[in-house]
Amino acid sequence: MNLNKKMSNDCLLLNGNGKPVSYFPLSTIDWKTAIRLLFTKNVIVIKNHEKWSVRSPSMEVEVPSIIMLRRFHKFQNYVKFSRSNVFLRDMYRCQYCENIFDLKQLTLDHMIPRCKGGQTNWENIVTSCKTCNTAKGSKIIKPINEPKKPSFAHLLNGHKLNKKDFPDEAWIDYIF
Repeated sequence: MNLNKKMSNDCLLLNGNGKPVSYFPLSTIDWKTAIRLLFTKNVIVIKNHEKWSVRSPSMEVEVPSIIMLRRFHKFQNYVKFSRSNVFLRDMYRCQYCENIFDLKQLTLDHMIPRCKGGQTNWENIVTSCKTCNTAKGSKIIKPINEPKKPSFAHLLNGHKLNKKDFPDEAWIDYIF
């Protein structure tokens, strides 16, 4: 494999239970970090990339494709408020015109505008296309779906993982 590869997420990082540490964003790390973790002995190699190794003057190391933490680390299942999580909650659908858009065409809209006391939180922010957001301006318009804080499972259902983007087909066994 070409060492000048531009992919920054070459290795899938699993928790001690064999599940990804995170699904969104998917817990991936670059190959250099994966090799550093190998030398700290904090991870177990599940699978190496085929025909991809790196060399130093004194050694050669196969580049890992899937590694697992030696110990299980408990993480919170709470849903953090973020731009990407709002888009996931709303399934990339404008909450005013109901059309589905690419990420670049979406904005966040305050249902109750900030100039009228609206806050930036799960209950007041919705996904909006740029056209609808501009047309709405500072008016108060009710969105199609009432905004609310999503559950972890709700976001996971809305997350779009594209199997074609994985550098190794073996990742599918651990993610889906």
